[in-house]
Parts: sequence; C-alpha cells; structure tokens
Amino acid sequence: MEVITLATEPEEEKTYEVKDKRRVNPDGTLRETTETENAESSQQSSQTQQATEPTSTEESSTQAEQLTLPRVYDLIQFMVGMLAEQAWIRMGVRLAPGYKEPQTDLAQAKVAIDTIVFMVDKVAQYLEENDRRALRALVSDLQINFVKRTT
Repeated sequence: MEVITLATEPEEEKTYEVKDKRRVNPDGTLRETTETENAESSQQSSQTQQATEPTSTEESSTQAEQLTLPRVYDLIQFMVGMLAEQAWIRMGVRLAPGYKEPQTDLAQAKVAIDTIVFMVDKVAQYLEENDRRALRALVSDLQINFVKRTT
C-alpha cells in the first residue's frame, strides 16, 4: 500500500468583524443609530422591498425601531406551560432533565396546580375559545392525575 502525502499551503488566519446591530442599549434605552448603520439598514431594506410596494426610508427605519411588547395574556399562557411541566415532574409523571428516576414532591405539585388554576381563571376571559378550552383541559388533566397520585 502506497501512502500519498499532499503538500498543503499554510492556512491564513481568519479574522472576523463584529457589528453590534442591537437597537437597545444594555440599560434598556433605545440606541441612537449612526450614519453607517442608517446606510446599511436602508440598503438592506431596499433589497428586501424589491418584491413589495416601495416605502420611504424614514418609514421603514421607524417601523424597525418600534419594539412590540408581548401581551400579558400571552406571558401568562407561557408561564402556565412552565408551571404545568413542573407539576408533571413533581407528580412523577415525567422525568426531570438529567434524572433517571422520577422526582416526586406532591406538595410542590399542588402549589403549581393551584397557581395554574388561579392564572387560568384570571386570563380565560381574554383568550380565544380554542385557547380557553386547551387551558381548561390542561387544568383538568393535572387535577385528575394529582388525585390519582394521592390516593
């Protein structure tokens, strides 16, 4: 068997340029854009607007700077999902990440379920019917499984 070696050229050191494109400062205030950032953003927006109706540069930069806040109702739904996962884990139905055996703590599961019930009652009137039904079904499933674990 013959071994063939290939001559390789020395690798050039790769360098990277990092551009901070965040629109919010670390203290939470809106960041003022520089002229080069404005030029780059207008160039990028003009490239993406080729297929759409053209708008002025001022309008597109204003729209990009507006931050949308999540609705409180959506945040509560998210927190309900997190608490539900903890309730399942504390009831021993699901394994906690990194564990090979169930970690059962029914007292913590009860607190999680009671908190979920409270949160669902507060937010239900602001949700669409499908979301409301899904949350009510989740509460029922959690409560039924909790009763099964305690008897």
